[in-house]
Order: sequence, then C-alpha cells, then structure tokens
Amino acid sequence: MSALDTAVDWDERYRRFPDLYGSRPNDFLAASEILLPRGARVLVVGDGQGRNGVWMASRGFQVTTVEQSSVAARQATALAASRGVEMECVVADLTEWIETPQAAGPWDAVVWIFVHLPRAARSRIGAVLGPALQPEGRLIMETFSVAQPQMGSGGPSDPGLLSRRDDAAEDWPDLTVESRIVERRVFEGRAHQGLASVVQVLGRGRGRRPRRGAE
Repeated sequence: MSALDTAVDWDERYRRFPDLYGSRPNDFLAASEILLPRGARVLVVGDGQGRNGVWMASRGFQVTTVEQSSVAARQATALAASRGVEMECVVADLTEWIETPQAAGPWDAVVWIFVHLPRAARSRIGAVLGPALQPEGRLIMETFSVAQPQMGSGGPSDPGLLSRRDDAAEDWPDLTVESRIVERRVFEGRAHQGLASVVQVLGRGRGRRPRRGAE
C-alpha cells in the first residue's frame, strides 16, 4: 500500500490482479504471531486482499482490518468465507479512521505489513494507535527500507515512503521497539518477488503505569 495512489487507483489494480500480493501470510508475521495470546484482538492495517488478516483469523485471533480499497475488502471477505473464518473489514483511509471511536480499541496487537505512507502520517498513526494497545500489546511491522529501490523486487520508489531502522521507535513513542534491517527473499504474489531490503519491527507496550497517588 502506498500513499501516492488513491483508493480508485487501488480498486483498479486489485480488480485487474486478484492475486496481487498472493494469499499466503507475510513470512515475518507468520514467524512472529507466536508472541500473541490466542484469541487476541488484532488490528491489521492496509491489508489489501486479506492475506494476513484471514490467516490470523484462521489462527484463532479476533481480527479487524482497515483497507482503503472497497474492491480489495470484498476480495478479503470472500477469501475469509472460502476458508470458513470471520473477520471485520473496514473500508476507510487509515489516516482518517484513526480519529474514530473504533480505533481506540483496545487492541492486543497492531499488524503493519508493507504499508508505505509519508513520515508525517506514520508518526500521527503511531501516536494514536500506540496508546490504543493493551498495556503489553504488540506491534508487528515489516516495511521496505530506503535501500529497496535498488533491489528491484517491489515497493515504492519514493524514499519518503520507505523506512529507516529507527523510524518506528520515533513513530511509536509509547512502545519499546526493536528494529532491524534485513535482506531477504520475498515471494508474495506478483507484486513482491525477489531479494528485498526490509525493516522488521517488534514493539511492545510498557505495561500499566501506576495511578497517580498510588504507592
């Protein structure tokens, strides 16, 4: 998902390519979901045709996805039905949806996979969704790094939409964040194929703060 494209652009793209990012879950997400308690309430942002949200629902999580393309959301709902699972699909611009009461959660986890937005938007989203996590809630994030354009394996070319290793720590100030830059092979539909430079992030809430006046 890239901020340079409108919902209409994405509608046309998903209509033309029903397998744009494939139907398998992201590898980093699949390796990290063990960190979440079964039945956790999970928000998956920019989930496109539903590959990650549907997989998480099949793993027993309560899933809400937010996606700007109505075409992709319908495809995600169909994918969920084909696998016999349920999840809530919200069609909305994420930067606007975070201002709604629903965004306040509380969420046990936020999943952010290859969602590429301008830095100002990412910071605002992190500032809102960080406090919406449960006290020890999790952030699972993978994005393309600023080195990705030279790899030629997908993602935006605008460096303003790409990530540096420390971005997430600054964008999600309410969390303790661990980030790393990795080169790995991605095989996710027709859009992401080959060796890629990615930033992988695990974040965690810092637990409950004592009430004012409490000992």
